[in-house]
Amino acid sequence: MINITKIAKNNIKYNKSKSILIILTIFLATTLLSSVAMVGLDWTEVNKRNVIQYYGSYHGLYGRVDETKYEKIKSHADIDSTGIINGIGSMKEYEDETKIALAYVDENAFKFNSFKLVDGKLPVNKNEIAIDDMALKKLGYEEKLNQTIEIEYEDYASGEIVIKDFIVTGITKSSESAQVKKSYSIIVSNDYMNSTRDMSKENFNVFFTLKNGDNMYTDDMEMMIGEIGENFGIKKVYTAVNENYINLSKPDPSVITSIVVICLVIILSSILVIYNIFYLSIITKVQEFGKLRAIGTTKKQIKKIILKEGMYLSVIAIPLGLVAGYIISEVIAKYLLLSDVSVSKWLTALAIGLISIITVYVSLIKPMKVASKVSIVEAVKYNGESTTKKKTRKGYDYINVSRLTKANLSSNKKRTYVTLLSLTLSGILYIVVSCALSSMDAEKMAKLHSSHDIVIRLDNYTFGDKTSPNTELNILQKKNLLSDEFINELKKINGVKDVEVTSNMIKSEILNLELEEDFYDIIGIDESAENDLEDMELYLQDGEIDLEKLKSGEEMILNFSMYADMYDIKVGDILSFELYDGEDIIKKDFKIQAITDGPGVFVIHNNIMDKLVKTNTRHSIGLTIEKNAYNEVKAYVESLVKANENLNGSYIDVEIASSELAIKITKIMGYSLVVLIGVIGFINLINSMITSIITRKKELGMLQAIGLTNKQLVQMLNKEAMFYTSFMLIGSLTIGNIIGYSAVQAMRKSGMSYAVYVLPINQMIIMIVCIVLAQFILTYLISKNFNKESLIDRVRYSE
Repeated sequence: MINITKIAKNNIKYNKSKSILIILTIFLATTLLSSVAMVGLDWTEVNKRNVIQYYGSYHGLYGRVDETKYEKIKSHADIDSTGIINGIGSMKEYEDETKIALAYVDENAFKFNSFKLVDGKLPVNKNEIAIDDMALKKLGYEEKLNQTIEIEYEDYASGEIVIKDFIVTGITKSSESAQVKKSYSIIVSNDYMNSTRDMSKENFNVFFTLKNGDNMYTDDMEMMIGEIGENFGIKKVYTAVNENYINLSKPDPSVITSIVVICLVIILSSILVIYNIFYLSIITKVQEFGKLRAIGTTKKQIKKIILKEGMYLSVIAIPLGLVAGYIISEVIAKYLLLSDVSVSKWLTALAIGLISIITVYVSLIKPMKVASKVSIVEAVKYNGESTTKKKTRKGYDYINVSRLTKANLSSNKKRTYVTLLSLTLSGILYIVVSCALSSMDAEKMAKLHSSHDIVIRLDNYTFGDKTSPNTELNILQKKNLLSDEFINELKKINGVKDVEVTSNMIKSEILNLELEEDFYDIIGIDESAENDLEDMELYLQDGEIDLEKLKSGEEMILNFSMYADMYDIKVGDILSFELYDGEDIIKKDFKIQAITDGPGVFVIHNNIMDKLVKTNTRHSIGLTIEKNAYNEVKAYVESLVKANENLNGSYIDVEIASSELAIKITKIMGYSLVVLIGVIGFINLINSMITSIITRKKELGMLQAIGLTNKQLVQMLNKEAMFYTSFMLIGSLTIGNIIGYSAVQAMRKSGMSYAVYVLPINQMIIMIVCIVLAQFILTYLISKNFNKESLIDRVRYSE
């Protein structure tokens, strides 16, 4: 009985070099696949955490819900879980417009709205509270638990002023949005709420999640939330859908596309290499397979031998690759994504393991067919060369090293083609990535929307937040923070060459179109905004940008093309606006002149903005500074913005450093990926040359017996390797740069307008040097190992 398992294991032990190469290829492929997939998983989790932090983790909200309706909502078949927030009262507003409110928040609502306990616990007893850290600071208390603080507030239910002592059992972290609005909270217990009001007359805000909500489409979920609200008599105005969180449960198409493309490249490279290694291995063992067929081995058993070899090697390589990929993903998450995400990756690891096994199996299909078709007669006649229909071959009067090299390369054209394809694909990928990464300029990236050294802009304002009207943009603009006097004072600073207005903005509301949001920004533009105009021309989808027509005051540009698709806005449409001029409202119609993408949502000319609105609409100003005075001016501006919470500054050195870090991280990940793929391709070259030596061991031995020197042998091997590397370099440098140029143009079209094609000369030189050095080292090691065997043994060598 033929033991195919034993034969497969013995083949692995006997052909150690082949086995090591296959293990290394599978290991690298699995490492790449798992690290890419796991980093994608970590990135998604980081993004998810950020969205939950800012928008909460609930699907919907019903406002003004009484106790009876709340009980019915809780028991509804489609509602999964609910949480409530009920306002209790508010403290007197401070002079700086700080507001502190008291409310009851149950555990679910606390979780849904991403409240974060810094210390302690939520209140349970009537005299206990949990309070924001910024509220404690405003009230003049330390951040300390179990202290008693006095709270004076106006009760919403009775309208009376209440003064009461509370014990602090918990301290919560004030969110960024709360700090912008200066709106802080104190959470009271359920017992306190029940003791201070008639609960049958209270109206709650009910936060909830839907059953199976993560698997529903956004439109279906919005419809269901609306229908449930209508069934309970809740007005549409009191129904809200948390679209940011809902969309979070749907995979990001751009991330998935990137991961799929990268994985397909890795899989294709791996299939080519593993296939070639096994295919060449079969060529060297044709007579062995013939003997197995002669003693009764069936075609099916021959296939099983090849398959088992591949699977045994996979069992070694795949677990090691998964572990390496996991370690790499953890390092990237910690040091590049700057996050301590903890995501279960078992399913991902299992999926990648399965994909790796499938990759190996696909690689083995052709070699298994070739091996199973070997007949006894073919095995006896086989001499290591591919069969051809030609009866005769061209001979030479004399032979030299070049002709020997040519004869070897043409003896098995399929091996030569597959090796060339694998190497060239790796080289092309390296050049394309190099083109893309070289096109990223940190300074241009930093100056994408402003060419100034320092930009001062309005900050800490709200936009369309009806709960905080005093912090709205139009109210802040009444303070005239970026006035002519302020600009003139900046111009007087030593080292400041120029100060100019870089953006104007007004708050607006559209009357004749139902859009996603209630309020939108309209920005001003003129001939000086060269970068913005260039971007708008680059992304123009319809119409024509005509600044002269904008000056008429009758036309505007839609600078957010997605809205054109979502709401069927076309060039020539008339939109009716309410423009917020401080506390005044101005009505104005505009015709859409063009649809494109750029800063803001809607764009009009600065001159028209100045004519329509009396309030100072300046949103940011830019400073151009002499190089030797930059640090002094920066320090002065920093002190200015620190003293005014409604101003913020951005500085070119900080922006460049941030851009350099982002580019550095991208380069590390990009080059690491292509280098590892390149190693997989180079393994193919190693295997091809080793197989070439093994299949011609007797032939080369005989040539050396009649006068071929070791030097000539090395020359022949070098010429063979030079053929592969030369073809690979020519193909990579030409095709790679053509594709790379196209990739950079695509990057510009997709929003990276700072990307400018640069021929990656340094990267090309590095690739050429590394390939040539690797080739000579490989040739040297192979010839040295070949010459260890005696000439007699080589001449006697038989397949």
